[in-house]
Amino acid sequence: MEAGNRVPADGRLFVTATLEIEEAALTGESVASSKDAEVIDKAEVPLGDRHCMAYMNTAVTRGRGEMIVTTTGMGTEMGHIADLLNKTEADKTPLQKQLDRLVIVIAGIAGITFLIMIVLGLRQGQDFDVIFLAGIALAISAIPTGMPAVITTLYSMGTRVLAEQGAIVKRLPSVETLGSVSAICSDKTGTLTLNKMTAVEFSIPGQNRYRVTGEGYGTAGELQLTQGVAAGQPWQKGTTPYTTDGQIKSAGGAKIDLEQVMLGMALCADARLDGETLIGDPTEGALIVLAEKGGISVDDARALHPRVAELPFDSDYKFMATFHNMTDEQGKAVVRAFVKGAPDVLINRAGYFWMPEGPDVSVTDENRALALQENERMAKAGERVMVVARRDFDAATFNPKANLIDLVTDLTLMAMVGIVDPPRAEARDAIARCHSAGIQVRMITGDHAVTAAAIGHQLGIEGTALTGAQFKAKSDDELMKELPEIGVVARVAPEDKIRLVDLLQRQQHIVAMTGDGVNDAPALKKADIGVAMGITGTEVSKGAAVMILTDDNFATIVKAVEYGRGIYDNLAKYVRFQITAGGLHHILPGRRSSFSRRRAVFAAGRAISTSWCRCPSPSPWASTSRCR
Repeated sequence: MEAGNRVPADGRLFVTATLEIEEAALTGESVASSKDAEVIDKAEVPLGDRHCMAYMNTAVTRGRGEMIVTTTGMGTEMGHIADLLNKTEADKTPLQKQLDRLVIVIAGIAGITFLIMIVLGLRQGQDFDVIFLAGIALAISAIPTGMPAVITTLYSMGTRVLAEQGAIVKRLPSVETLGSVSAICSDKTGTLTLNKMTAVEFSIPGQNRYRVTGEGYGTAGELQLTQGVAAGQPWQKGTTPYTTDGQIKSAGGAKIDLEQVMLGMALCADARLDGETLIGDPTEGALIVLAEKGGISVDDARALHPRVAELPFDSDYKFMATFHNMTDEQGKAVVRAFVKGAPDVLINRAGYFWMPEGPDVSVTDENRALALQENERMAKAGERVMVVARRDFDAATFNPKANLIDLVTDLTLMAMVGIVDPPRAEARDAIARCHSAGIQVRMITGDHAVTAAAIGHQLGIEGTALTGAQFKAKSDDELMKELPEIGVVARVAPEDKIRLVDLLQRQQHIVAMTGDGVNDAPALKKADIGVAMGITGTEVSKGAAVMILTDDNFATIVKAVEYGRGIYDNLAKYVRFQITAGGLHHILPGRRSSFSRRRAVFAAGRAISTSWCRCPSPSPWASTSRCR
């Protein structure tokens, strides 16, 4: 297999060369998975961490590989999901269940009333034929014959309004179900987050730490000092840094030129920007956007400093390097290598720390801990850490055809960048509104638990973060007790998603589940409201869902639930009015005129139905204006 191929079956890889496979449909991860042929010793490994396996219908995005086919057809992971989808049955909506019970109640009351009329009529000596016809008429009049038309009309109007708000409902009764939702299980990537990798901070180890503003792939933003290191150690910079006109705020103190740091981010990347659209790897996109925010024109920098050699990224050595003809600080012609990659690898390959002013400082066992601690701090915050480094070579003796991997040593460590997929600003407000309305919100994601928990905390989703393995190991009784305290479930399998929905439904919750991958389809079908993503969603997930978001935005779900509650209230009012008015029509004395009796029925029925009407759960959305 090579880049562009689709994997034909499940198999064990035994040859890999820079192999990356897009497995988002199975795992929910937006970044392609790096593959190798190394043995995995653990017995139970989440699907997203099985780096030596390839799965049917996933796409090779980079490199090449060979595998031994282990499973085909319904025995594959895709086949397993298809089997789950076939076995999962969609349930009736809450209103349909209530109406089923209402029909039984009405039929019972009508039958009892019919028998009472016959007994009373016979005791008064009336003719049986007359009593029988009157009883039949009374029983039939108790049936609200206009209900189907009213319900269908309200459903149709609701469907049209929701479509205008970005929520396409495929099944009319689901409009009402939205109003009863009490638990939402939402995917993270693209729904609660922007699905745009963004550099949110960077650090120069041993010196200062900076916060980066702006989100997504727009270059509007600035770098702000958040922490400075006090003077005292001879190899550390003791002044607060710097400003670059227009883009970077100064905290006061000496100005430090960070052009070399930003230049490395711009040159050691293949991604490029077309306006605010990224073409290329999302992680590289975060770095070149940071370079633009730091005052570097990426396109001009690449034109001014073309590559003379390059070492592409490989999962074996976990870094990328590019080589450029440049001039060093002393005016000497050099070939400068810019390197970016995994922090554990590049910290071990580093020989020096970069100093903005003055000679570089040698890495020692003592000061290496600063970089390791910074990496640990960023990782605990749920950030993906990338290290940027460089090394200069003599331009006269540099051989671009040499073994370049051996040259990537004694690096000068320049900066550590923290990258995240930032939360949507509107998602925070939407989740807060859900909580105030009594709706539980949980994050279900294929990402790592630490990253998911950090994003969940920023969004206001509190509670325990479980991995799929931890969730699977717990019994149903344990989970039933712990569900209120669980906020995030990461690295979860398709059958575990179904199990989560089932447990919530057994606790009498009306569950909405969002998803975009093939692995989400069984849970979407099982949930009371399955919500698929219209932009990033697969056709399988859209087919299993009953609602599709045209903007992939969590806030749209909340708007739909709000509108659904209004529809639910209107339906409840109509049913109560119809029943009370129908009964009063026969109870009121027959001597009154037909017109006055109908006026009395309408007034009494409206008064009773209004006094009985209440929203399905305590909610700030349950207002009189929405229930008219």
